[in-house]
Amino acid sequence: MKVIVIGAGMGGLTLAQALRRSGIDVAVHERDRAAEATGGYRLQLDGTACEALRRHLAPAHYQALLASSAGPQAFTRFAVADHRMRLMFADPTDRSAETLMIGRIPLRRLLAHGLDDALHWGSEFTGHEVHPDGTVTAHFADGGTDRADLLVGADGAGSRVAAALAGRPTSAPAGVSGIAGRTPLTAETRDLVPDLLAAGPALAFGPGGIGLFLTRHDPDARPMVDPATCTQVAAITEPPSLIWGLMAPDRTYPPGCRGLDGAGLIRATDALLRGWDGSVRALVRAAAPETTAFFGFHAADPAADLTPWPAGPATALGDAVHAMPPTGGRAAATAIRDADVLAGELARVRDGESTIPLAVHRFQGRMNGYAGDAVRTSMQPLRWVHRLATPMGTRAARIALPTITAAARLGRPLAGTRNG
Repeated sequence: MKVIVIGAGMGGLTLAQALRRSGIDVAVHERDRAAEATGGYRLQLDGTACEALRRHLAPAHYQALLASSAGPQAFTRFAVADHRMRLMFADPTDRSAETLMIGRIPLRRLLAHGLDDALHWGSEFTGHEVHPDGTVTAHFADGGTDRADLLVGADGAGSRVAAALAGRPTSAPAGVSGIAGRTPLTAETRDLVPDLLAAGPALAFGPGGIGLFLTRHDPDARPMVDPATCTQVAAITEPPSLIWGLMAPDRTYPPGCRGLDGAGLIRATDALLRGWDGSVRALVRAAAPETTAFFGFHAADPAADLTPWPAGPATALGDAVHAMPPTGGRAAATAIRDADVLAGELARVRDGESTIPLAVHRFQGRMNGYAGDAVRTSMQPLRWVHRLATPMGTRAARIALPTITAAARLGRPLAGTRNG
């Protein structure tokens, strides 16, 4: 049995690791030229995702992942504040639940480790065809092809695989977009970091429906595992930084904002934060331009059938199926869960206990059972951005947000950008 995976994101790479470890032939095709050729900032992996990775990675490999992550003290609560950084609500985290906070690039590099000849970088998928014998051939922009028993689209929001299967796009613009960046923490900038970030990330709301996510990211400060102990698979840590992400209704951004370079996006963010806390604005202005980017948020319909195609030799997972904005911090963890479920079903095919159509049918049914909730959780902050964008919403924000936040449990996750 051979599986072709389109896309080397967190879900696709986890699936490849799991299949390799269970003796199933796998090939991953990714249009990026290297694991480092990606945007994004920090990801939050919940206990379910951590357990899946612990089972599908060798012990030394998982140890390196832990050593590359910020320790639990980095996220002991989630805070909601106003635009002056005055605390309005704090939601303590469940200290008994395993959680990892890790940079997107380090995680991608670590999940790619050891896949070697199974990884095909710079390989852009263009389409596929199913043959009478049930096998499937993938076609690529360079004219190459690859044939297998199963094709899995793990190519993110805007997935070509999922769109071909569904006959339509599987997600739509959410009406809210973001600008995110990374500010190096130096002797000068550390003093500007709001005190409420010492215990974990925060989401602040201001006039006009402007939201701003803030979190300190410093994996070298009390990591979960000492990186020096990682002698078989090296840890990958990042320098300390403040990660920030502005979100606002699309109509709020000036014309042409999406096409600005990093320096221009920093200036645009500073202008949108006029009237906000001065230290926060100074931190945004100190961001590294090369780390600053514009993100249009997309989302699937959580009430719809997320896989509206018959089970067969092609399927999809992660944001290809259930795209969600980064405002829930659930995208990466849910994609890893998808990979874990699909790998388990394919192991039954390997053992002669199932067939590929049955495995795909069971996988899609199980995924539909939990992915919709992750999309709904991620959409809740965007709904309040829209509501607070009105004059009445702005006036009501300070009174209503603590109650809103408690009800919606915004504090559970919000840990990154670009597909979570």
